[in-house]
Amino acid sequence: MANSSSRPTRGRPVDPNSTSGKIRALLGTGMALGDIAKKLGCPPTLVYAVKAREAGGGKRKRSGRGPGRPPKAKATSTGTMDNLSGILDMVKRNEAERTRLLGALEKVAAAVREALA
Repeated sequence: MANSSSRPTRGRPVDPNSTSGKIRALLGTGMALGDIAKKLGCPPTLVYAVKAREAGGGKRKRSGRGPGRPPKAKATSTGTMDNLSGILDMVKRNEAERTRLLGALEKVAAAVREALA
């Protein structure tokens, strides 16, 4: 795999005589961002944008698709018997949970009756 530094960079080459090039040079001296904008007569947002671009920020790379509807889930079972046994297991689990919750509800009701008596 080739090193990323050996690949040519994309886009236009950096021009040190452009406003952005002058901003880069003044950022290197440590001058305040507002002072750079005043000295060059450019908007402060340009100075902030050049600084962000130099720091590795700037425009975000698009990853292709944006947020949207997620893909459909893959079916885990393939046969009809698997589907039926899965449904039967789910019904059994639901019935066991219903019985457990009904017992807990009866205990709560008994405790409330006892507290009110």
